[in-house]
Amino acid sequence: MSLFKQLWLAIILLLTLVFGSTFVVSSLSAKRYLEQQLYMKNVDNAAALALSLTQQEADPVLLELTLAAQFDTGHYELIELVDPDGNPVIRREDTRQVSDAPAWFVRLLPIEVEPGHAQVQQGWQQVGTLTLRSHSRFAYRELWDSAQLLALVFLVTLLIGGILGSYLLRVILRPLNAVVEQAEAIGQRRFVTIPEPRTLEFRRLVSAMNALSQRIKTVLQREGAQLEQMQRASHRDAVTGLTNREPFMHTLVATLESDDVNATGTVVLIRIGGLGPLNQRYGHDVVDGLLRDAGKALDALARQHSRWSASRLNGSDFALLAPRNLEPEQLARQVRAAFREVIASRNMLEDCTLPCAATVYNHGDTQATLLTRLDGALLAANSSESTGVSITRAGDIRAMPVRDQMDHWQTVLDRAFAEQGFSLATYPVQDMDKRLLHLEAPVRLQQADKQLPAGVFLPWINRLELSSELDKYVVDLALRIAAVQQQPLAINLSVGALVEPSFPLWLSDRLATAGTAAGNLWLELPESMAFRHLQAFKRLAASARRFGCKVGIEHVGHQLADIGQLHDVGLDYLKVDAAFVRDVDTNAGNQALLRTLCTVGHAIGVIVIAEGVRTAAEQQQLAQLGFDGVTGPGVRDDEQ
Repeated sequence: MSLFKQLWLAIILLLTLVFGSTFVVSSLSAKRYLEQQLYMKNVDNAAALALSLTQQEADPVLLELTLAAQFDTGHYELIELVDPDGNPVIRREDTRQVSDAPAWFVRLLPIEVEPGHAQVQQGWQQVGTLTLRSHSRFAYRELWDSAQLLALVFLVTLLIGGILGSYLLRVILRPLNAVVEQAEAIGQRRFVTIPEPRTLEFRRLVSAMNALSQRIKTVLQREGAQLEQMQRASHRDAVTGLTNREPFMHTLVATLESDDVNATGTVVLIRIGGLGPLNQRYGHDVVDGLLRDAGKALDALARQHSRWSASRLNGSDFALLAPRNLEPEQLARQVRAAFREVIASRNMLEDCTLPCAATVYNHGDTQATLLTRLDGALLAANSSESTGVSITRAGDIRAMPVRDQMDHWQTVLDRAFAEQGFSLATYPVQDMDKRLLHLEAPVRLQQADKQLPAGVFLPWINRLELSSELDKYVVDLALRIAAVQQQPLAINLSVGALVEPSFPLWLSDRLATAGTAAGNLWLELPESMAFRHLQAFKRLAASARRFGCKVGIEHVGHQLADIGQLHDVGLDYLKVDAAFVRDVDTNAGNQALLRTLCTVGHAIGVIVIAEGVRTAAEQQQLAQLGFDGVTGPGVRDDEQ
């Protein structure tokens, strides 16, 4: 029973007790008062009637007529005249039951009044003793009317008091409800703060809980900044601030092997030719300034899009990884124009060259194949005297114009939705003792006699704005599988789940009817989308948690400085991007970074899982760093 109901019942019981006490005291007082008044009336009436009879010289006929007339008035219950020897001379008595009040009321408050006595004389001779008792039904009527009035007053008071009490209780308990909600949020790892109430006791409690939440938020922000600094120290070029070659290559490989919307895109390679002569002519400081400005220009392009990454591969070569971009020539010209503007601002265009190459990568491409294509294209661009830009392609349908490719995929995807051509593959996610945490379930597309991985068609799902429709399809499919298999199942949601306003409501409706299957559903979104649409992500997480779903973020590690913003989301797990996990057993910089990330994750009560684990050595090192789970090709191989 809620506290509000308990207090409400307490108020009713208190008012009832007050009414009961008041009723008893008032009724007993009224009963005693009426008994006293009736007794005095009996005495006075007996004396007056006896005097009247005495003045009539106690004539028997007159006695009979007078007493009968008095009795017939209906005001007396008993009139009796007894001679000196105790023999009744005249007796009139009304034996009818009292009808002016309920019988139970009469039994509960019996009115017992002594009769009045007086002597009737004839001269100096005593005729007899007159006994007179007034009827009590009038007293009962008065007492019953008084009780009814008191009950009516009580009911009105109870109603008014209940309304006022309810209002006051709600005002008083409103801060308590907020405190309870805050406590529940903290229990769900959502460290929220609320305004401090006026009530002293509540204010002290809220102040303490707000301090806890603020402390967690501050710690996360501080640790996020520290993680960002560690990442910059180990992954960034000192001159340009861009990613170094090794972490960029890890990111490239992880992107090529990814099974999401980023599995297709563009890679641009640009070279500032003639750095040696520039150093000799202008000096290292001037050339470093040129490289720094070029790095800022390239980084500005990368920051406009999620998961884009810019790198300085060596002294003169720069690269831009642009997932989801399918316009390599346009992007290459944009990169070259940004570099040309930087060089022109320093009047060095005549002293250097800017060959630029670009290619589209697709799911299944390898790092070696991609770099070989780019190197050949860069040589071609260097020999070109016209544009300085060379575009290389792998051929087949991917060389078709983008508009034609979109038409092709629109037909394929429409047929897949109509014919239920999507399915879910499952791969284990294990804890460090090889126990199953959940099954990772990426979506697959059945086309002819083969299954296409998500990395092949998700970029087109995104371009054709079918993400929300696919998310709903995948949720329904996952709930059906979870209901049958009774195992935790993790699915990937797209940005459509965040930008579509109706999706959280739709998800709540589905989960409400899913029964126990909802508790086996794990929902995860990419780090870039979660931070870009943070408020929508919080709403989605709140909707899912109400039905027992777990919510997480995948591909974590590219926006570590923003991790403090997750203090009030209530996450259940984080999946660290494979780019940071690859070769972690031999990478001291990533080891320090991931160890701190695990510490921060555990501080807010979330599970930290590594993606893309390939070898036993990586898995062993991850266990030492504090990871709670692993997934990737090595884990699948162990299962097989």
